[in-house]
Amino acid sequence: MAQIEIPEPWRKQVCAILSTEETGTLIEWTDDAERRFAASFFDAWETQLYAAYQAFLSGAHPMGCLVTMNTPAGQAYEFLFPFKWRTAYGKILLRADGRRVVVFSAHLPEKPKLSCE
Repeated sequence: MAQIEIPEPWRKQVCAILSTEETGTLIEWTDDAERRFAASFFDAWETQLYAAYQAFLSGAHPMGCLVTMNTPAGQAYEFLFPFKWRTAYGKILLRADGRRVVVFSAHLPEKPKLSCE
């Protein structure tokens, strides 16, 4: 399987949620995501990450991999995106209600390729 263009409706909804910057309510983080983000980008703020996610997802033809997650219910994509002059790995889930997201990953890549490559 290869990377696909991340669907526009998903991207628009995720960007709208990220633009609220409502960490803890509309934007949830896993404990693992928080730890890895802090370790990879110790001087960065969550809001800087949200802006980088939005810039990537709003760009022309952002590519990534659909990821099957057992919980919570929703649709997740993983992708590589620029952050702090480096390539970062991101994984975000849009919950089934379409009103909240879960940040599963925001750190330096641990593998040279995404799971679908």
